[in-house]
Amino acid sequence: MVTAADTLTEREQRVLSTVLTQYIATGEPVGSRVVAKLSGLNLSSASIRSVMLDLEDRGYLRQPHTSAGRVPTALAFRYYVDHILPVRELEARARRQIREVFKPVAAEPQDLFRQASRALSAATGHTALVLTPRPRAVHLRHIQFISLGGDFVLVLLVSQDQQVQTRFLRSGVTFSQEQLDRFSRYLNDLCQNLTLGEARRRILEQMAQDKDLFDKMVAQALNLSRQALAAEDRGELMIEGTSHILDYPEFAADVAKIRAIFRAFEEKHHLIALLDQTLASQGVQIIISPDDKFPEMQLSLVASSYSLDDAPVGSLGVIGPMRMDYARIVPVVRYTAALVTDWLRKHHT
Repeated sequence: MVTAADTLTEREQRVLSTVLTQYIATGEPVGSRVVAKLSGLNLSSASIRSVMLDLEDRGYLRQPHTSAGRVPTALAFRYYVDHILPVRELEARARRQIREVFKPVAAEPQDLFRQASRALSAATGHTALVLTPRPRAVHLRHIQFISLGGDFVLVLLVSQDQQVQTRFLRSGVTFSQEQLDRFSRYLNDLCQNLTLGEARRRILEQMAQDKDLFDKMVAQALNLSRQALAAEDRGELMIEGTSHILDYPEFAADVAKIRAIFRAFEEKHHLIALLDQTLASQGVQIIISPDDKFPEMQLSLVASSYSLDDAPVGSLGVIGPMRMDYARIVPVVRYTAALVTDWLRKHHT
């Protein structure tokens, strides 16, 4: 993540803020005359140009062409969101529009997350990302094994908030449905109300303790459940509005960049890693130009965790060009995360 080490004077902040505001609005380099007119500093273009040159020397601005104005760097955007970005409440009209997307009230968590992704994309005009709760953060209510014939077994993992996850296994042994029902009863007594991560550890501990496998049924149940809980434990990533990326000339004009961005949307693991950074944080987080995962992409992520029982269980946000209108987007992300948290609180049993 880009960090800004030094502090700017009030004059430098006004100049930088003006450049940023204009660049966010137009995507075009900003000249000293425009800054002199809009900054309210009552300085000549020559004086403004001197300040801009100093900001350029310190890494906040750059000049893409010899005769062009300046554009802000990732360092400038980092300084802006940390020191200048105005804190705004979401307007009543915008809140109503977002709430409309959440109607009718979702019956299942997956419906809720789809509504959240649509609401974020529609309200911001950017690509929306929603990372559903990790299985390890979901408390297990019921586990059930269902025979599919031969050695194929369907595993249903039902959480306390009624989320259902499925696993398809090959057990290597043919079990009757009666045997699988016995496995289910034993494991429900062992693992109920644990998270999947806790259940996995409990089962491994039990297997270590019962090395002599005094009960064949117990050994088979533990082994089958170990397979079921060994699957990838990351949440599902929902993506909405990928076509919005094409609305920005800095991306649309660069075919290689477009391909790289859409490849990231398809592979998802880099996006999940970015959202993971926001999972343990309070409030909205802004990640500027994460070059370690998206080299030279000039992308930014505005995201927030959402919670259950006062603990963060997932993240949501929008990803787009570095020149996003953060002042408008931050309250949208904050409000949407609050709606998701409120739904989870009301429907959690």
